[in-house]
Amino acid sequence: MPRETMTSLPVDCQATLTIDLPAIVDNYRAVRKLAANADAAAMVKADAYGMGIAEVAPALFHEAGCANFFVANLAEAVELRHHTPDACIYVLNGLFAGHEAYFTDHKLRPVINSPEQLALWKANGQGLPCALHFDTGINRLGFSPDETAQLLNHASPLKEVNIALVMSHLACADDKGNSLNKQQLETFRKISATFPGIPASLANSGGILLGPDYHFDMVRPGLLLFGGNPSLNAPLPADIHPVFTISGRILQVREVREGMGVGYGSTWNAPHRSRIAIVNVGYADGYLQVFNNVGHLYLAGREVPVVGRVSMDMLAIDITGPGFSTVSEGDEIELLGQHITLEKASELSNLSQYEILTGVRERYHRVYIPVK
Repeated sequence: MPRETMTSLPVDCQATLTIDLPAIVDNYRAVRKLAANADAAAMVKADAYGMGIAEVAPALFHEAGCANFFVANLAEAVELRHHTPDACIYVLNGLFAGHEAYFTDHKLRPVINSPEQLALWKANGQGLPCALHFDTGINRLGFSPDETAQLLNHASPLKEVNIALVMSHLACADDKGNSLNKQQLETFRKISATFPGIPASLANSGGILLGPDYHFDMVRPGLLLFGGNPSLNAPLPADIHPVFTISGRILQVREVREGMGVGYGSTWNAPHRSRIAIVNVGYADGYLQVFNNVGHLYLAGREVPVVGRVSMDMLAIDITGPGFSTVSEGDEIELLGQHITLEKASELSNLSQYEILTGVRERYHRVYIPVK
């Protein structure tokens, strides 16, 4: 008997991740309106934040007109090149010695983060474009303040380097009132002014919501494209919508008596006779144990609490009450989506929205809603 393939198996044998490509395209267009005087590049690192770079990037390129993309590393860039042959692809981690040919062969643009990377690209980049990354306060990647001063005061290292973009990255863009935002803005203004005629980029998703002063020539949305809210102090813009739904199925419904524990460690005990449903999603699917006894799912028109510990492949919810009397095995339930948004799940779990989004695992049955 031939071995079954994943595509030939019943679609309901595992939980489902539904990705709305038109919603991602619409969110990109909404970002373009928010930053009306700037271009918008799409952050599609980490497999398009877990949503699938092979599907998301072509939709943004062909349907939304997005021409510039950012990924984290060379492997992601080569993968993206297969799906967007004509796009400009920037690699945030820069390049290592010995990797230059991969960049030139695939026409990738390294984000140059150090004098050493600059020397490598100048010697081996064949005159192809790159970006220069200046650290203005996050103390992560980029030319340090001392290296920046040296570079700008002795411009010879920049001769014959094809600079397509100068950029920096905000450390506290999610906190509108943080004074570091304005400090970084002023520092980057001074740096970018020394590169007349070259596009400048500072704002990630959070930076976009800080306002036009931060937009420069190019913004770099990531979380906003996927329906997340990057700001601690402001509501999600009205035109940004959730783009995916994770739905599981109920494996079993059971009655438990008062005082009985549910799950490993019996961390939840029934306060009275209760009705418990077991759902086919666990931490191996990316629904982590930080949701133990605090998570919420959406079933039959209302939220229901996660009770007990999340297991590797399943979790339990409390469906006590008359509104759930008809719930039975096989029923669908929303774990994340229109009702349990990234923002809500983050508030419940104290995980960042980025962690929740990129933690989506491969064993979901994936369904893509196409762009018409």
